[in-house]
Amino acid sequence: MNKTAVVTGGSHNIGQGIAIALAERGYDVAITYNKRLEGALETKEAVEKFGRKCFIYQASLEKPEVPDKVLAKAYRDLGHIDLMVCNAGNGGFRGSVLTVTPEKVDEVYTVNFRNYMLCAGAAARYMVKDKVAGCILFITSSRAEGVYPDDYLYGGFKACVSRACESMALDLSAYNIRVNCVAPGAIWTIKPGMEDRLTSPFVRESIPLHRVGTARDIGDMCAFLASDQASYVTGITVRVDGGLILPAMMESGEKIPWVRDGWREQIAGEFAEWKYPEEGAD
Repeated sequence: MNKTAVVTGGSHNIGQGIAIALAERGYDVAITYNKRLEGALETKEAVEKFGRKCFIYQASLEKPEVPDKVLAKAYRDLGHIDLMVCNAGNGGFRGSVLTVTPEKVDEVYTVNFRNYMLCAGAAARYMVKDKVAGCILFITSSRAEGVYPDDYLYGGFKACVSRACESMALDLSAYNIRVNCVAPGAIWTIKPGMEDRLTSPFVRESIPLHRVGTARDIGDMCAFLASDQASYVTGITVRVDGGLILPAMMESGEKIPWVRDGWREQIAGEFAEWKYPEEGAD
């Protein structure tokens, strides 16, 4: 029986790399996309070149009812689910706690935490139903461990996923289902406006292995963790970051690399416009 996998956010970058790496190793895959249909079709074409099946679904996973519906479709199309890769998220938000809004907290939470938990739960139920010794992988981030001054929401929720993974690994061990996290660092992306930053000498020199990562780096790690070679591995987070977050703060007075030029001025400007609620308002 063929191995099968569901990969959320499989239309570009890391998700696309994961789907292709799995197809190369014999998996039939189902992927979700939000807006990038063209990218999803590119993934499908790449997967099918390995003689594997690829099903694609449009899915807005921030909506609470969507994960169950998507996993039901994937289960019907694939026949069973061996591997769930929760990848779809949004790491674009950076900002100060001084200017946070309830809407922004909800946005980052639903995309980067709740969607992961609901997809994992839906996939696990099918694995238990079919008595599949399956695997669930969460794509987190080195930002769950490396601390940055304006990253309390995204980095914080990614840290929540890592902690949830550990409890989930215990919960599902009774069913021989393994749960792990893969934490990428600076990964090459084709997102407009990112090219200069990810190929700059500053980034290359700040990463101990002197290069940015690729989607293939993440795909290969996911394929390994899903394989029988990792059958005794559960409840861990594997950083794939070239050593990005290993260096500690300098004690010699050198400039701290994670404080970007102009950051303090930017936050001060945003906070200056903040409107305090009127006293006595409900």
